[in-house]
Amino acid sequence: MVRETRARESVGHQARLGTGLHMTETNRMPTVGGVSRVGDAFMALLEGRRSTRMFKDEPVPRELLERMVRAATLLPTACNRQLWHFVAVTDPTLKTKLSRLSDAQQSYLYDAPVLLAVFYDTSLETRNPCNTAEVTVGIAIGGLLLAAEAHGLGAIYLGGIRRPTGIGKALGAPPFLRCFGLVCVGWRDDDPPAPNHRPVPEVLEFDGCSRSRPRFHADIRPHLWSLVQTADFRDKLLWYKGVHIDGKTLHVDPDSRSSPVFQFMTGRLGMMLARHDHPKILDVLSFNGDVVYQLLNTAGRQAETVYAYDLTPGIARYIQERFGRLSPPGHVACIVNAGADRVAIPLPDGHVQAISCYERLEHFEDPLPLLREMRRVLATGGRALILVSNRFYPHLYRYRRMREKNYALGRNWNRGPERKFEPAQIERLLEQAGFRVTEALGLQPVFLKCAALVAGMCRKIGMHGRADRVSDWAGQRFVVRGGFRKYSSVLVYEVE
Repeated sequence: MVRETRARESVGHQARLGTGLHMTETNRMPTVGGVSRVGDAFMALLEGRRSTRMFKDEPVPRELLERMVRAATLLPTACNRQLWHFVAVTDPTLKTKLSRLSDAQQSYLYDAPVLLAVFYDTSLETRNPCNTAEVTVGIAIGGLLLAAEAHGLGAIYLGGIRRPTGIGKALGAPPFLRCFGLVCVGWRDDDPPAPNHRPVPEVLEFDGCSRSRPRFHADIRPHLWSLVQTADFRDKLLWYKGVHIDGKTLHVDPDSRSSPVFQFMTGRLGMMLARHDHPKILDVLSFNGDVVYQLLNTAGRQAETVYAYDLTPGIARYIQERFGRLSPPGHVACIVNAGADRVAIPLPDGHVQAISCYERLEHFEDPLPLLREMRRVLATGGRALILVSNRFYPHLYRYRRMREKNYALGRNWNRGPERKFEPAQIERLLEQAGFRVTEALGLQPVFLKCAALVAGMCRKIGMHGRADRVSDWAGQRFVVRGGFRKYSSVLVYEVE
């Protein structure tokens, strides 16, 4: 019954688009201005397509999958070789095996009713300098995604696969077939916002390239971002994976809830809250709500209110929906920035007894206005815990640094504008905002990297006892004071 209903919905979706997969001679005739009805429908299809990461637990009819693959096979290939091969996977046990062997960690690999593994025989093109096999497969995957959208299905190309050969091994593919990834297919259970797309005049030129065109488009340096741009980016970034995707939302925060940095921070906040009876707590730029959720677990019924402050109503709605899925929301109040082009926390002076700010100052070229707002709403006798990413630490970035050395693409490039601070810089800003530093610490000092390398080498040569002793020694020195603090990954300031 579900299959029949979904098939009818799919047909209705095509009708709304104004065209199916077949084009008649009438459709080919241009209308006024040289734009055909089919062209308009195709552009509408492209503009409405979104990557789906949350799927309903309902099967996809086999005939729809066959139509998707048919659409892919109608697209051009190099020398018309047509050497693709597609495998539809619906068995949950096989999905688990695929995830394990391919080292793919996205939850939608399990949640999608169907996984389409895309293979191509590259044995005839091993020395091709034009990489036509890769181009051909990319065209086919694009066809799968558009065909899914045309039939009312949701789909996403799964590119985060660290070992594609594992997929071929799990599916028993012959060695001449190379796997180029997976396409997750199912009935959409989310409504992600439209991402920003670069305008055509910015990417199209005629009869040559302009040498004056800037090299970088999405620059990571905060001084090139207005507050409105940052707010819009954060709002769309948060929603594009849905509520609580992956159980971690690592696309918006640098550390998972199980990381030592996060655990230290929440433990320290618990000690701060124990000094007050029924405190009011403010979490600055809550984003995915991880810190707020941990504050609820730490404070329990002791807290009067936990304020989750961020820049847009969309982020507030995200936290509310996410908490509704995780647990009863408790005493959480989501508050939104009161100014369109300036930072303004909508709370009266001296209203909260504790503030948490978890690596959020990095998103601003000048975080002083935010720090002053935090100082304004902090009550006399209250404390704030501020964590900042240290510029002097040798962060291992996966992406190239930008033009200025103190700006870099972070561990997850999706986080938006980001900069690092020197200890003297952040301490001067805290003083200018009116804070007094009561304690300064460093987390994960640089020598822990050296200790990890030594322990790894010891294990490789069979010296497991010595490796354990080195690891134990390093584990006891995750938190440091004094000079080593300046060469730690994260700077921690408890201020009043």
